[in-house]
Amino acid sequence: MTDSKSLKSIDLASTTIMGTSINLIWSVIFTILVIIALSSIFGNFVLSFAIVGIGIIFATLVFSISECFGISHLYNFFIKKMKNVNLNIQDSDSITGISTISLGLIVGVISLVISIIIYPLIFLLLSFAPIVFGLLQALSLQGFSWIVFPASFVITPFFIIYAFIFAFILTTIGAFIFNKISPLIGGLKVSLTSEGNLTKVDSIDPKSAGIVTSIICLVFGLLYGLLFSFVSGNLPANLILIVELTIGGLIGGFIYGALSSVLYNFFAKKFNPVKIELEDSE
Repeated sequence: MTDSKSLKSIDLASTTIMGTSINLIWSVIFTILVIIALSSIFGNFVLSFAIVGIGIIFATLVFSISECFGISHLYNFFIKKMKNVNLNIQDSDSITGISTISLGLIVGVISLVISIIIYPLIFLLLSFAPIVFGLLQALSLQGFSWIVFPASFVITPFFIIYAFIFAFILTTIGAFIFNKISPLIGGLKVSLTSEGNLTKVDSIDPKSAGIVTSIICLVFGLLYGLLFSFVSGNLPANLILIVELTIGGLIGGFIYGALSSVLYNFFAKKFNPVKIELEDSE
């Protein structure tokens, strides 16, 4: 039996604690990879790489607290004024569908608000332009211009507009892919229990989460590779890059989805799981 539920609100405390805990672990993994990559690019390890790593972890901690709390708060605020985001829940233990346009719109609006808030920080970052541009130039010269490419959108005055457009498009596409893939694998398996008027997400199945995120990241990797090749005007030379991004998205997406679910299940036992308010859809 499939029930359609509206996601009316997200509990701020449980979401902030869970999101920050997971992001902190990922930041440690990311920092290790960054240090290895920088050491490889520049030919040796220097102490400044470790300092950068510590900065990444600390920044992730601060940013995650603000991000998780802020996004949840903005969602709870805007969902009262916008069209409901509906979830299709089958047999009370798997999510088989989610609203596409309504989810894309609310994520786009949230991204718009956040971009307005953080844009002054971008100007602050640009005050260190010689360092930032020097690093970006070094990466480009080493053949990593596809990594530098997104920075061209961030440092333009149109960043706020791009934030809404990209958030809406990517979220809508991601939700569309989810709706196509999820029923084929029996849905995204979750364990849900009620607590008053809230629903606790006690656990997430790593396998189904990994499969869903791997397919979504595969498509995103392909789209990004094609976009970068189109903008750079050198599609034939970037065919290998497109294949690498596609395969990397498939493998990396599965690892990210599965491991994030494992971390979620671990922290859910240590702390409170994420709580959401679901209501029968009209």
